[in-house]
Parts: sequence; structure tokens; C-alpha cells
Amino acid sequence: MSHYDDAPKVSSNTFMERRGVRKVDELVGEAGCLWRETPMHDVGIDGQIEYVDSQGRATGRLVAVQIKAGPSYFSSRAGGVVKFRPHGKHRNYWASFPIPVVVVLYHPVEDLAIWGDARRQLRANLSADLQIAESQRLDARAVLDVLSLDGDLPVLGFDPQVLLEAMLGATNGSHVTGLSFLDLFFHGLTDLGNSLYFGMDLVDETIREKDLYLKHQEVVLSWGAEDYEFIDRYVSFLLAHDLVRLDFDNWRQSAESGMVGNFIAPLTHRGRALVDAAKVLDEEFFPAAREPYRVLVQERWIRILFRDEGERLLHIEQFKGALRRHLNS
Repeated sequence: MSHYDDAPKVSSNTFMERRGVRKVDELVGEAGCLWRETPMHDVGIDGQIEYVDSQGRATGRLVAVQIKAGPSYFSSRAGGVVKFRPHGKHRNYWASFPIPVVVVLYHPVEDLAIWGDARRQLRANLSADLQIAESQRLDARAVLDVLSLDGDLPVLGFDPQVLLEAMLGATNGSHVTGLSFLDLFFHGLTDLGNSLYFGMDLVDETIREKDLYLKHQEVVLSWGAEDYEFIDRYVSFLLAHDLVRLDFDNWRQSAESGMVGNFIAPLTHRGRALVDAAKVLDEEFFPAAREPYRVLVQERWIRILFRDEGERLLHIEQFKGALRRHLNS
């Protein structure tokens, strides 16, 4: 027996996996972005893709990637869809990950790489197989689609006055009782001005108050499809300019189910810098107007409304009693 017979062996799967990683690295490079492989402690994330803008600037927008390479991963293909069953240990991990998690399946014989939003599918159904469409091929262009899972791709550069001008000009119609990004942003400040709130109640109350106090303008505002598109543009603007920390996937799921979502999102350092710059301008424009509610930057209270005449409150109290009895039985 040769003394090499008991030497460590390298599985053929190792080389197959490396082919998948190299393929992703190649495609991300073609897109002008960065592939950053997990160097150690890989517990279900092979690496990250970082968006690099057209001027070669790294943006900090990241997407996590898990790669599975080999023909066996395509054995379930049917009707243009490939099913992938994640390990149980990965399901909760990916579903709760702070950035999108994408699974890439690579068929080396066909040189075919396809991708699916694993985090989103698992949030919708934690126990289901992932459904990855063969039409969703990973190429240089698709890399940017993957990076857009967390919202519009970021815009680097920060000039508060330019942003305020853009927010003032982005409207859904009338300049009086209509809304602008600036309205939604400064009316939505809460948590001592450190967070931003959005919900349809904010929209409704802002319009109602503007109609009440500016009614001499006699502007009638209707709410239609273009106004909902305005809200989508507002949220995209917040993310593209990195003004808030927002779970965009949760927002997207609400929109696709026919609802307008709501959120309380902490301001980023850019968001706080924008607020500070606006505060300075406000003091410059109106040096004598320092009375309460006569300043631009202040928080609004957010509350949950009880509109069921106590029925739900009573039911929750009854549930608490039933739960105590159940736990003590």
C-alpha cells in the first residue's frame, strides 16, 4: 500500500463550488461592481456584492449571495422554474438577514446562472422551497437588478440645498394643497426629529390641514393612481439618497398586496444633516419666528387610534385571562 493512500482527499464538489464562485465573480466584475467573498466563518453566505457607481465610487449598497453549483441543482427544473430546498439551518438565518439574500444556481455544463430573492420568498413562506425562474438569468445587467432589491441604487454626493430643492420640486400636483417630498419629510419627523414616519394618515391629515388653513386658494385635490406613484417615488428618493434606514422588502410586499405601507425609520447621518441644514435656513429666513409650532423642524406625535368602542380591548383582556388559565393548567 502506498503511503499516499491515507492522504487527505479533496471532494469533486469542492471544484464544482469554486466554478460557481468564479462565475459570480466574473459577472459582478462585468457589471463594474465588487464581489467580496466570505474569507472565513461561512455560515450560509458565500459573499457579498457591492454596488459601484458609474464613476467608480463604492456606495456601501450590499447584497448577500449564496452560490450552489452543479447539474444536480437543476434536477427539479420544470415549466421554466428550478426548485431549491434550503437547509433548515439557513431558512431563519436568511429570512432575518439585514440585507437581501440572493441564491445563485449555476449549471456548469450549460454555463447557466440563475438567481432568486431567497430572503423575500422565505419571509413569505419559511418552509416552502425556493422557486427560481430560469428566465431570471444572472448577467452583468441583472447584477444591478439584484442590487436594486433594497431600493433604487444609491446616489453619492451630498448637498443639502440641492436635496431640499429637489424635494420642493417633486410634487403630486397643486403647489398649495398638493404635496411635495418636502411636505412628507418635515411633517413626518418624529422621535425628537431622529426618525421619519410615513403612513396614509400622514398624507390625509396633511392635506386636510392644508385645505383648512389655505382654503382661500380654493384648490380641490383628488387622490388617484398618479398620487400613489408619487408616494413610491418619495420612498425611492429617501433610499437613493440614504436619508433613512428602511426595510424596503417589507414596504414592497405591502405595495404588491395592494396596500400603502407605513414605517417609522431612523434617520441616517445624511438624514440628520439634511434636517440640520434646513433648520439653519429656517432660522435665517424667519429669525423672529421662534414660537412653538412656528419652526420647521419639530417632531409630531404618533398614536394608535382605538376606534372599536373597546371591543378589541375587551377581547385582548379576555385572551390574557384565558392564556393565564392555560399556562397554569
